[in-house]
Amino acid sequence: MNRHLRNGVGVTAAFLTACSLAAGAPVSAHEPGPGGGPTTLLTPGAGPRGPLPEPKAATNAELPPWPVPQDSARRGADAGLKLDKMEGAKQHFHVHLDIFVGLDRVLVPPDLGIDKRTGLLADLHTHDDSGVLHVESHDPNARFVLGQLFAMWNVRFDENHLGALTPDATHTFRTYLNGELVGGDPARIELRPHDQISVMYQDDKVRIKPPASYDFPTGL
Repeated sequence: MNRHLRNGVGVTAAFLTACSLAAGAPVSAHEPGPGGGPTTLLTPGAGPRGPLPEPKAATNAELPPWPVPQDSARRGADAGLKLDKMEGAKQHFHVHLDIFVGLDRVLVPPDLGIDKRTGLLADLHTHDDSGVLHVESHDPNARFVLGQLFAMWNVRFDENHLGALTPDATHTFRTYLNGELVGGDPARIELRPHDQISVMYQDDKVRIKPPASYDFPTGL
């Protein structure tokens, strides 16, 4: 696995120094659980903008790197995303996603949710490998969750799976929202403007402190 992950995307010593190693388990960004421990992600019910989408998890269980499926836009539609040839303007915001396996960053590839043959694109998509997720929707009431991104990437993603990776005796799978630990199914995390999401599968003895924010380029 490391042979693939270290293909130009390894974490540098400077990055590790800047981030430092995590010391202990972070607290949750949501309601504290029993005894003040990590919490279960709260799933908002129906409101003025309707309920959160519930995309079916992909079945692809392979080790990274994960390629972009040729039909990622269609997979996005199956996950509840709208397709159009024009980017929407009723909602236009950006989220940043980091994925770490061990000390290696897994790149989020460009063109997720974009069908170059037809010109159609989902209202959640990527343009490059920076980890910036673009939400550009014609629907002012649409809501978006992290599971939709993984569904159109065809990567199994739920509370216990990141592709072929699952927690074991020495490895943990954690997801953080703006630097805070989130419990429950990470696929249900709602995407909001300028959120920093960190998906991390790591050795319990060597963990990177997740970033609390991302320096978005001017205009995003």
